[in-house]
Amino acid sequence: MIPLERERSLDEAERALRDFLDAQGWRAELERVGAPFAATICSLYDRADGRLLGNGFGKGEADPSRVGALFEAVEHLFTGKAPAHAVLSLRSGADCLADPLLAQLPVRAAFAQQPERRLACRRYRAFAVGEPDAVLPLFLSYPTYLDWRAPQDDFDYASALRFGSNNGTAIGSSLAEAAVHAIGELIERDAWSLFLVGHFLGDPAAHGYLLPAQELPAALARRLAEAGAQLQREIVLIDATSDLGVPCIIATASDLREGESLHPCGYGASLYPEHAAMRAITELVQALELPHLRPRLAGYSQAVLNALSAYPKLRDCAVFAIDRARLRRRRWDFQAPPPLPPTELLERLTARLRARGIDLHYAINHHEPGRFCVINVVSLALERFFLVCSGIVMAPGQRGRDLLAGRLPVPGSAAALDREAGLTLA
Repeated sequence: MIPLERERSLDEAERALRDFLDAQGWRAELERVGAPFAATICSLYDRADGRLLGNGFGKGEADPSRVGALFEAVEHLFTGKAPAHAVLSLRSGADCLADPLLAQLPVRAAFAQQPERRLACRRYRAFAVGEPDAVLPLFLSYPTYLDWRAPQDDFDYASALRFGSNNGTAIGSSLAEAAVHAIGELIERDAWSLFLVGHFLGDPAAHGYLLPAQELPAALARRLAEAGAQLQREIVLIDATSDLGVPCIIATASDLREGESLHPCGYGASLYPEHAAMRAITELVQALELPHLRPRLAGYSQAVLNALSAYPKLRDCAVFAIDRARLRRRRWDFQAPPPLPPTELLERLTARLRARGIDLHYAINHHEPGRFCVINVVSLALERFFLVCSGIVMAPGQRGRDLLAGRLPVPGSAAALDREAGLTLA
């Protein structure tokens, strides 16, 4: 059986990836915890010298969790720095400041303060035929950029580097499959960001709905109950679908246990609503099971709180203690498309974002034809306020500010009703 959003069965995908590992002289070690939903860690080693190359994490039931961890470990090997084949160029701070594509970034002040200094950039292609390419600063997609910065790059990243993120990087059996997952991650984190803005900085009813367990489809309700029984906790589902119209679900634990300071969460976005919900649920399980394999992960929460200690509202975002009494409820009435190959899903996703004026550009990090492809998709218009949950002090971007001002047509908002009325009249 071929899973949703995939081109191959799990067995076929795993064989192709293990063939690549063997050809490179690498071996994979797997650790797993949890049932029926597992958290798996894959560690890759060089067979020749035993050197640790990297690791990845998987979620879901045992088989998807194993294959997911293998794929993510390989993905991480090709996301730490720009690939050797990438053609790099230099742009001045003034040039970046004048670029409308970069206009909504929170680093514009740094561009303005250093107009003559140069930033290393990489060319990204548009998905739509005929649309122009984009030449984007590397630090935006590579948080570790300073470890390998281009020698001609003399920009001072002291105030800018914290806004870098590998958000939108994904691996798949093909470019289209990888792109579907990369775009899904961008949409998911945009919706997550908007929920944080609406619930903790503004009106809690500005964005998002509670999804009562009794209103869920039977199969999804059963899996939710299984996950809750595994964790011995109540799991709350939130519909955070934004104006982009791609279902996005947040799963969170309603209580804090001893030793926890942040409410654990999982996130999922997909044109298939139940798939999005299961991604969120299994990611939540993964977040709670992984510390059993890597206890040091439990210390991450305190580091985040320490970084935000002077900013109570931002700290609230990271803690994620939702007030259910102040959230709207909704029935599960999502519509899902029929099972489609990644090429068709990619067309639907890019068309949906294009209709909302959202730019999308991509660059290939590594491609092994017939085996896998790792790409980085960038959308500078989408909200990246979610970085606050990593301890980054920042303000919402343009979409977040539009939400607070009542201008973003998220479901149920006055702006959405006005937009629907306008479309009807047209």
